[in-house]
Amino acid sequence: MAGWQHQIKEYLNLSRKEKGGIFVLILLIVLLLLFNIFLPYLISRDPIDFTQFEKEIENFEALNKRYKDSLLSLYAAGELNNKNLTINLRPFEFDPNDMSVEQGRKLGLTERQIKVILNYIRAGGRFKVKQDMARIYSISEQEYHILEPYIKIKQPLNVLQEKVIVAPALKPFPFDPNTLTNEQAQKIGLDESVIKAIINFRSKGGRFNSPADLKAIYTLTGEEYSILEPYIRIARDTNQRLKENVNIMVELNAADSLDLQQLKGIGPSFARRIIKYRELLGGFNSKEQLLEVYGMDSLRYRNIREQVTVDRDKIRKININKVTIKEMTKHPYIEFFVAKSIISFRNEKGEFTDINQIREAKLIYNELYLKIEPYLSVK
Repeated sequence: MAGWQHQIKEYLNLSRKEKGGIFVLILLIVLLLLFNIFLPYLISRDPIDFTQFEKEIENFEALNKRYKDSLLSLYAAGELNNKNLTINLRPFEFDPNDMSVEQGRKLGLTERQIKVILNYIRAGGRFKVKQDMARIYSISEQEYHILEPYIKIKQPLNVLQEKVIVAPALKPFPFDPNTLTNEQAQKIGLDESVIKAIINFRSKGGRFNSPADLKAIYTLTGEEYSILEPYIRIARDTNQRLKENVNIMVELNAADSLDLQQLKGIGPSFARRIIKYRELLGGFNSKEQLLEVYGMDSLRYRNIREQVTVDRDKIRKININKVTIKEMTKHPYIEFFVAKSIISFRNEKGEFTDINQIREAKLIYNELYLKIEPYLSVK
């Protein structure tokens, strides 16, 4: 036991030089610890400000959101110039007669444009030449010029051959397009697409009130109409107040469902849609806004546009000095970020004294201002 304790004692027995070295080492360790503790107080670092970076991200996201605003609806309503539209087309060769929803999206077309094209095809329409694509009201002139080189329409016969073959095949006799049956149309020699378009138009509440109305059928050529025109006999409809007998004029912001149903092609269901959209808007600012109503196509609109008026004094306005973000976003033209921008500007600068002041708020560009200005007030 004594030998073991002696060995430990010998092992721990340090020379004066070794003791001095250990002391210096401990001193250095203590100094390093103290230096690490007091270093933040000795060196002042400016805090990193992420405010500007976060603001840039917010502005970028808001900018992307802004372009999702329904500018094409404005174009269809005639309130925007084509040059102001944002075009995000990614064209490749396609046949509009065979286009699917997925293909339309890959081309960069909007959901509204795809829907209009597919509805036209389902109604029996067919794009016979490239220029037929330009007749789709939701496609702007610039967009058509971008797409035109890529439109490849598959045709078993060229346009001239179609005219030579189809025109002589017609065997017309007196008929009323409002009561024309499938069998009668086949006897006349009308193409299946024309028959389908006529029947589909009538099923939606449409009515042919004059021979010229038949020209609105896209799939009927001008030469075919010229052959048929002398044989068109339209019976007077005693159940409907026709324009030639009674000058129907409906004020959109005051009309009820029965008033709207006096219009050609407007039944109870469509009347309810118009009233519902009117309530969302707060009233119509222009009759062209009818094109924004779900299901309203250009043919139906042309039938009623001369029979409707708009009283802008009846528009229900939003007081931008009192409204909340949640209340403002209920309007179909005002998205969340736009509402937030207006309210934030109000909180920063104080109450508005003039509607024009919202132009200074972020995200309020000229086209959007013109679109929402009729629905805003400062009191």
